[in-house]
Amino acid sequence: MSIDGKEPKVADAAPDGRRAHLGEIAEDASGFGLGDLRLIRDMFVRPRAVMAAYDAEGSTAGGRYPRPLRFYLALNGLFLLFIALLGGFESAFQTMPAEALDALLRTSGKSRDEFLADLDQWTGMLSIPGVTLILAAPLYQVIKRWSPLDSRTDFHQTFSFLNAWTLYQMPMALLMLLAPQIFMILSAPVMLAAAGLAFALLGKDRWWTTARGAWLKGLVLLVLITVLMIPASLVTYGLGLAAAVYLP
Repeated sequence: MSIDGKEPKVADAAPDGRRAHLGEIAEDASGFGLGDLRLIRDMFVRPRAVMAAYDAEGSTAGGRYPRPLRFYLALNGLFLLFIALLGGFESAFQTMPAEALDALLRTSGKSRDEFLADLDQWTGMLSIPGVTLILAAPLYQVIKRWSPLDSRTDFHQTFSFLNAWTLYQMPMALLMLLAPQIFMILSAPVMLAAAGLAFALLGKDRWWTTARGAWLKGLVLLVLITVLMIPASLVTYGLGLAAAVYLP
């Protein structure tokens, strides 16, 4: 009861309650809650404000956004869904010589369909942790050298960059579904362009302060990403292949 003897109004709290309930429904249905959707919007509309919120208020930006690492893993789960719609990872092995595939089938003791299904499953399961570790560890070291903030903030910045880079490539997902051959041609340049855009939008006054610094550091970052994607792909496909051959 308030000082004037009247019951306090609770109607103003109802919109927040409804919003929270809708957020729970959205997260249950899609794996993305209101915080995730807010982060997606703000990464396109005001990316520097997102970074400033993480810097000032910690890993959830005061409860406004999801943790950068969790969001990155969720984004990659969505990527795996698109890959599955396109037929899975087994398409990457279609160019394998028939003799090599026959030798793998004999070693595994499986039928062709069983082997390819296991190959697709294992490659998908290993792709996210494999690529994340191989990309994130060197990027963290680079960002740590460029950032004036502490190491915990550098961790958030690293995955915020990876989140922005992934989100800026998402418009290509429609092309992946509608015209996969064209997507294969454009995927590498779009990937590098998205990385450059993420670095430019998120890094001003944080990773670079002058136009010259932006170009030089951006070039270093793009070269590093290009180099890292080679072992990331080899490790992912190699471990998936080994698991499909030697595990039941």
